[in-house]
Amino acid sequence: MNYHNPVLAQVAIDWLEVQPGEKYIDATLGAGGHASEIICRGGSVLGLDQDPEALRACPDLEGLVKVQTNFIHLDEVARKYHWIPVAGILFDLGVSQHQVETPQRGFSFQLSGPLDMRMGPSTALRAAELVNLLSVNQLTSLLKDYGEIPVAKTLASKIVAARPLTTTSQLAKVSGRRWSRQAFQALRIAVNDELGALATALPQAMSLLKLGGRLVVISFHSLEDRLVKQQFVRWQTAGQGKILTPKPILGERGSKLRAVLKT
Repeated sequence: MNYHNPVLAQVAIDWLEVQPGEKYIDATLGAGGHASEIICRGGSVLGLDQDPEALRACPDLEGLVKVQTNFIHLDEVARKYHWIPVAGILFDLGVSQHQVETPQRGFSFQLSGPLDMRMGPSTALRAAELVNLLSVNQLTSLLKDYGEIPVAKTLASKIVAARPLTTTSQLAKVSGRRWSRQAFQALRIAVNDELGALATALPQAMSLLKLGGRLVVISFHSLEDRLVKQQFVRWQTAGQGKILTPKPILGERGSKLRAVLKT
């Protein structure tokens, strides 16, 4: 099964500057593409992923420890497995190819499935609850803040008028070709609290790194990238880090890579 082809894979590992015998954390393990490359270069990897399907797709590799959990628990897991200090940490954000191409996961506006969008089974909230229970004003804020949709109120009103909506195809039809991608993005971010989780995990990652350790983050939309950029700037201003990528490294599917060195 072709679970996921990570973008910027070689570039990300190059920025980590993997050293033989050192410990690394892949905070978004997926099918293990990044982890296997780190191991090939002599490192050992603690891999986290909240999606059990991703962990099943990841091969058991010598030098890899797999843990099913959200990366908001990064510090706790690293200490539990005595994975300190860490030479490098990688976040490859966004959804995997497999998640998008599996209709029952509800991530794709092009495939019909339930309005789910949960990255992991422990997430209680589903997209259907947001779509069918939020008020027009609440939906407007969600679509504007997380989807950056300029006609958010108009779209929110259309969604409320069409309720109940239970499938991705129904929501895509209401959203229309122009706004479906951004509407689905907004709901996915809200369901999984993606920005909140990232804001919680980044400081944990920096604290786990040893001096000279590197943090590499690959993001896929402007909200994530802005959050990462601002955090890196705060660390550099405070003398805690040195930004290695003054301008992000651009990759396919709109991805951006940023790296920082702990000082």
